[in-house]
Amino acid sequence: MSTDIKILHSSCCASGSPIKERIEKIAAENSIEISIEELSDIQETAKYGTTTFPSLVAGGEVYDYRKLSTDKEILSILNQ
Repeated sequence: MSTDIKILHSSCCASGSPIKERIEKIAAENSIEISIEELSDIQETAKYGTTTFPSLVAGGEVYDYRKLSTDKEILSILNQ
């Protein structure tokens, strides 16, 4: 089973971000299958009810990426 992750960006930080690379690295190190989608369109990101960027969406929850300072915190989100 794959964990679906969405990265919500503002338009200035669109796809190919270091955030995606970091999440992919943590997932690979822990043998977690993930699917990542990056969204920067304001209408798409607004559906998640946040204007804080960058944010992560996993398991229907929205997380302020800036508050996830450790790999362990991101790993806990990936394991949901």
